[in-house]
Amino acid sequence: MGPQLKVVERTRTATMLCAASGNPDPEITWFKDFLPVDTSNNNGRIKQLRSGALQIELSEESDQGKYECVATNSAGTRYSAPANLYVRVRRVPPRFSIPPTNHEIMPGGSVNITCVAVGSPMPYVKWMLGAEDLTPEDDMPIGRNVLELNDVRQSANYTCVAMSTLGVIEAIAQITVKALPKPPGTPVVTESTATSITLTWDSGNPEPVSYYIIQHKPKNSEEPYKEIDGVATTRYSVAGLSPYSEYEFRVVAVNNIGRGPPSEPVSTRTSEQAPSSAPRNVQARMLSSTTILVQWEEPEEPNGQIQGYRVYYTMDPTQHVNSWMKHNVADSHITTIGNLVPQKTYSVKVLAFTSVGDGPLSSDIQVITQTGVPGQPLNFKAEPESETSILLSWTPPRSDTISSYELVYKDGEHGEEQRVSTEPTTSYRLQGLRPNSLYLFRLAARSPQGLGASTAEISARTMQSKPSAPPQDISCTSPSSTSILVSWKPPPLEKQNGIITAYSIKYIGIDGEDVKPHEILGISSDSTWYLLEQLEKWTEYRISVTAHTDVGPGPESLAVLIRTDEDVPSGPPRKVEVEAVNSTAVRVSWRSPVPSKQHGQIRGYQVHYVRMENGEPKGQPMLKDIMLVDAQEMLISGLQPETTYSFTVTAYTTKGDGARSKPKLVSTTGAVPGKPRLVISHTQMNTALIQWHPPVETFGPLQGYRLKFGRKDMDTLTTMEFSEKEDHFTATDIHKGASYVFRLSARNKVGFGEEMVKEISVPEEVPSGFPQNLHSESSTSTSVQLTWQMPLLAERNGIITKYTLLYRDINVAYQPVELPVVPADTTMTLSGLKPDTTYDVKVRAHTSKGPGPYSPSVQFRTLPVDQVFAKNFHVKAVMKTSVLLSWEIPENYNSALPFKILYDDGKMEVDGRATQKLITNLKPETSYSFVLTNRGNSAGGLQHRVTAKTAPDVLRTKPVFIGKTNLDGMITVELPEVPSNENIKGYYIVIVPLKRSRGKFIKPWESPDEMELDELLKEIARKRRSIRLGREVELKPYIAAHFEVLPTEFTLGDKKHYGGFENKQLQSGQEYVFFVLAVMEHSESTMYATSPYSDPVVSMDLDPQPITDEEEGLIWVVGPVLAVVFIICIVIAILLYKR
Repeated sequence: MGPQLKVVERTRTATMLCAASGNPDPEITWFKDFLPVDTSNNNGRIKQLRSGALQIELSEESDQGKYECVATNSAGTRYSAPANLYVRVRRVPPRFSIPPTNHEIMPGGSVNITCVAVGSPMPYVKWMLGAEDLTPEDDMPIGRNVLELNDVRQSANYTCVAMSTLGVIEAIAQITVKALPKPPGTPVVTESTATSITLTWDSGNPEPVSYYIIQHKPKNSEEPYKEIDGVATTRYSVAGLSPYSEYEFRVVAVNNIGRGPPSEPVSTRTSEQAPSSAPRNVQARMLSSTTILVQWEEPEEPNGQIQGYRVYYTMDPTQHVNSWMKHNVADSHITTIGNLVPQKTYSVKVLAFTSVGDGPLSSDIQVITQTGVPGQPLNFKAEPESETSILLSWTPPRSDTISSYELVYKDGEHGEEQRVSTEPTTSYRLQGLRPNSLYLFRLAARSPQGLGASTAEISARTMQSKPSAPPQDISCTSPSSTSILVSWKPPPLEKQNGIITAYSIKYIGIDGEDVKPHEILGISSDSTWYLLEQLEKWTEYRISVTAHTDVGPGPESLAVLIRTDEDVPSGPPRKVEVEAVNSTAVRVSWRSPVPSKQHGQIRGYQVHYVRMENGEPKGQPMLKDIMLVDAQEMLISGLQPETTYSFTVTAYTTKGDGARSKPKLVSTTGAVPGKPRLVISHTQMNTALIQWHPPVETFGPLQGYRLKFGRKDMDTLTTMEFSEKEDHFTATDIHKGASYVFRLSARNKVGFGEEMVKEISVPEEVPSGFPQNLHSESSTSTSVQLTWQMPLLAERNGIITKYTLLYRDINVAYQPVELPVVPADTTMTLSGLKPDTTYDVKVRAHTSKGPGPYSPSVQFRTLPVDQVFAKNFHVKAVMKTSVLLSWEIPENYNSALPFKILYDDGKMEVDGRATQKLITNLKPETSYSFVLTNRGNSAGGLQHRVTAKTAPDVLRTKPVFIGKTNLDGMITVELPEVPSNENIKGYYIVIVPLKRSRGKFIKPWESPDEMELDELLKEIARKRRSIRLGREVELKPYIAAHFEVLPTEFTLGDKKHYGGFENKQLQSGQEYVFFVLAVMEHSESTMYATSPYSDPVVSMDLDPQPITDEEEGLIWVVGPVLAVVFIICIVIAILLYKR
C-alpha cells in the first residue's frame, strides 16, 4: 500500500501511510521530490514509524511536496506511486477578542486599558490619543497591548488600532474623570412646629446630584452635627426636635464620587409646647395641724415659658384628679394650703403649664396633718449592687427630727412584705436577695411623735448571676455516622439567675483517634438542640451542656455517653494473601481492617474474584460471602486449571460493604491426575500386597506414584514413591491386631493428584512380647511402687486389655502371688510386704485373645523397719531469686546417706545432716516444684514434694549514695521506689560489713538472695535485740531500721532507733554495702523481696585505725624485745651514775 494525497493545516501533524510485504521482510525508505527524506536532522519532527508510515509533526510550508515510499529486500526494490502533501495556511482578518472598555476614575487616579486582537496572521496592536501615537513603531506588540495611564486629570478618548496585511480595525475607550459636587444654596425655613422644622434649598450644582445630607445640632452646642442621609429632594421636614429650642441647619450634596462641602448654616427656634415633664422634687411638710407647706422645682422639660403651677390635694387618692381640690400658683415654687382636717393623710400633686397647655402631674406625695410627724423621704432610689444586694438611698424630710426609718419591701408583686427598721441615715444596703429578682420598696420616716407618710413604691431588680443549675433533659441521638444531635431544656426558671444568653456544648471522643476535648460556644439561647458534625465514625463521645448568662457559665450537665452510628469500613482488610491450593482451588487469607477504619461491628467478609486474560478481566466477576466476624481465610473452589484470577477482599457492616483491598493475582496450577484404583490383600506372613491401576483421568503422561501407609493409631506414615510402570508393592512388618491405612496418588508434570484411601484391619493374637523396663519408683518397709512400659509395638498383637503381675519372696520357693492389673495401667503398688525382704517380680500383658509371655524377673528389696526418712519438708522463706527449704531429721536417721533435691531447672545433693538448703539462681515471680528424695539403697528411696512461687521483682533499683560521708561518719542514701500496688507489710534496712582479705574488702555474695538469711530472719522474729556498745568480734550483717512505709532518704549510722532496731554507728575505715528487704503479704510462707546491693562505701577514718589480727601478732613479738632493751638501758645508766 502506497501513500495517498493529503492536505494538512500548518502546525498540525501529517501522516503518510506505506505498507509492503515480501520474503525476507522488506525495508521501507521515503523520498520527497525524488530526494531521500532525512529523519535525523529535524529534532525528531519528521520520523518513520515501525509500520513504515512517515509522520510529520508541526508541519511547515517547506514540507509540501511529492512523496513516495520505496520497499527494498534482497530480492529487489519496489517504488510506490507518488502522492502530494499540501500544507495549507489559514488567513483571517484581524478582530478584537477583548475590546477596550470605558472607565470612570477619580482625579489624579490611575487605570490600565487592555486591548486584545486576533487574526491570521496575528495583527500588531497600538494605542492612539487623537492623532498622536502612544505606542512606538519599533516596539509595537502583536495581539495584546496594555496602556497604563497615571495621574489622570482630564477626561479623554483613547483609540486601540489592530492592523495586519488583511486590514486595520479600531476601538475607542472613554476615560471619564469624576468631580465632587458644589455646596447647595443656604437653606430657607418655610415651616416651624414645636418638634419639627421644614427646610428648602437650591441645588447649586449643574451636574446631577445623587442625594442630599441634612446636618443639624442645637445652636451654640459643642456636640457634632446629627445627619439625615438619603434626602432625594430640595425640601425636607426635620422631625424629632425639642420644643422651644434653637437649632442650626446646613445641607451637603452627594454624587457618585463622594460628598461635597456643606452649605451656609441657618438658625431657627422651634415653637412652644406644654411641659413634657412634671415639677421636680415636690415636698410637703406641716406648718400646723391644719396647714401644710408645699415646695417644688421647675420641670426638666418646660418646652416654653412656664406661666404658673397648679397644686392638687385630696384625702382620697383613689378619686380622679379632676375631683381633687386645686390650688393655683402664679410665678412661684412654694405655697401653703390651709383649712385641712387634722390627723388625716393628704395626697399632693403638682403640674406646670405654659401658654400652650398643662404639663403632666408629679407623682403624689403623702403628708399627715399631725404636728411633729415627719414628711415623706425625698429622692427615694434603689440601685442594684450585685446579684444579692440592692443599695437604697434617699434625702431626709426637711426640718424634722428623725429617729429612724421603716423600710417595707417584697419579692415581686405578690411576695410577702418584709419590714426593716434602720438608723437615721440616708442609705441602706439590703442583702441576701435572690439573683435577677424584682423587688418593690417603700420608705417612711419615724419621729418620736409617730410614723410619717410612706414614699411611693419603687422597684429594682438584682443583678444577674451565673445559672445555679445545668440544662435539663439532655438527650443525644446519632442521625449519621459523623454527627450527633444534642437536645436539652433550659435550667429551672428559679435557678436561671438571669436571662439565658447562650448555651455551650463540651464533647470528647473516648475511643477514637482524636481524644482532645472540644467546646461549641455561642449557641443561641432560643435553641434547644444542636447538631455536632464532622465527628469520627463509630466512636463513643462524652457530651455535656452548659447554660450561660451575661455573668458567665453555670454548671455542666451530667455527661451523656453516645456512640456515632455505624458506617461502611473506610479501610480494606489487611495482609491479603492468596495461594493456589491445587488446580481448581485457591486459599485466600486476610486480617481485619485497622480498628480506626472499621466504623462499626464487622459482620463478615466478601471475596470478589474474576478471571484475567492478558491483564484484563474476562467474564463475570464472582463473589463469595462469609458471615463470620472472626473469619480470616476462605477456600475458593471450582476454578479452572492453569488460569489467572484477581482477588479482592472487603469487610462489611450493617451499613454495607467497605473499601476493597488491592487486587491480588494468582494462577491455579495445572490439573493433577484423578484417583488411581487400589487393591489391598493381607497375607499370613505379616505382609500386605498393594496393587494399583492408573487413574481414568491423567491429564497428561503419568510420571509415577506415591504411597503412604502405616498404622492408624500412629501419627507418621511411611512414604514411598514408584515409577509410572510399577503397579504393586508388598508391605512387610504388618502388625497383628492393628488397623492400617493406605493412601495412593498418581503424579503428572503438575504434581500429585487426589489420594485413593483404603484401610485394612489385621485380626488380634496373644502378645508375642513382654512388658518392658520393669522397675521400682519408690519403696517403704511394707510396699513397693512398680512401673513398666508396654510391650514393643510389633509384639503387642492387639489392644492391651490388662496386665498380670507375678511376685514372690525369694526365700519361699513355690508360693508366687498373681495380681491382675485392670484397667491396663502401667503402675502398680504392692503392699502388705515384709520389711527388709527381697522380692522377685515379673509381669505379662493380655489382649482379647489371651496373655503373652512374662517379662524377665526383677528383684526389689523393701526398707528396714528402722529406716525413717526426713519429715516436715516445707518452704521456710521465699525471695525473688532464691527459696529457703527446711526439713526435720529423725534421731535414728542414717546421716551418711545424702539427700537429693530436684527442681525444675536442676538438682543438687545435700549433706544428710543438713536440715535446710537455699536454692539460688531462680527467676522472679515463677512457680517451682521441689522434691526431697533419698537414693540410699538399691530398692529406691522415699520423696517429699513442695511447691513455691518466687517473690516479684518490686525493688529493681539499688540504693544510691546522695553525697560523701559526713564528718560525723554518717552516710545519706536515696532508697529505691516501690510500686504502690504491691502488698508489703514492712521494710528493713540491712547493712552488710565486708570482710578484709589480704588488705582488700571482698563482697562474698553477688546478690542478697544468695545470703544465708537465717540469722536475719531470727532477728526479724525477735524484733528487738541487745545493743552492743563495744566492737563485735566478728562482723555480721545486721538490721539498722524497720519502716512500714519506705522513706525516700535514710542516713546510715545516726545511732537512732527505727522500729525497734538500732542504726549503729559505722566503724571507721570499714567498707559496707547495704540493701532493702521487703516483707510481703503471703499466706503460705514468708516472702521477701530484696533490692540489689548498693555500691560499696568506706566510713570516714575519724579515729585511729583499729588493730587488725596481723598487727596484734606483731605486738607480741616486738613488745618483749623492746622491754628487754629498755631494761638493759636502765641498768647501764645506773652503773654510770654510781661511777
